[in-house]
Amino acid sequence: MSEESDSLRTSPSVASLSENELLPPPEPPGYVCSLTEELVTKAREELQEKPEWRLRDVQALRDMVRKEYPNLSTSLDDAFLLRFLRARKFDYDRALQLLINYHSCRRSWPEVFNNLKPSALKDVLASGFLTVLPHTDPRGCHVVCIRPEHSLGTVVLPPYLHRV
Repeated sequence: MSEESDSLRTSPSVASLSENELLPPPEPPGYVCSLTEELVTKAREELQEKPEWRLRDVQALRDMVRKEYPNLSTSLDDAFLLRFLRARKFDYDRALQLLINYHSCRRSWPEVFNNLKPSALKDVLASGFLTVLPHTDPRGCHVVCIRPEHSLGTVVLPPYLHRV
């Protein structure tokens, strides 16, 4: 073998890198709107969400996360970030703060966010502390009531409900 070919084989060249190391990180999956026309109209009126600006707004939030919180391990896909934008009526700063708060809560209360099973709440639900009203509201949503007077019986609340 020639000296030239030896140096190519032993030096950390492009040829020695794995295929994954050469590729840029994959882009998050694109958002496909599944809202009905009625919901698109409602989003435009109540949230100031404009379909023609939606992806621009998501990209702006994504850029803010990458710039201001580069080490935050979070999903950056369109649908995930859009939830935070909608929750804060497309106010970028408030949406970013909500995302940070979300991750802070996940770190503070792992017992709520990791492997929470309905059986863990069985005693709480049986006590009447939480109850679902028999009828829905005018929009068809179920209404959940918290009845603190029922929490002082023999039922011991899980620690994460004490922080609510």
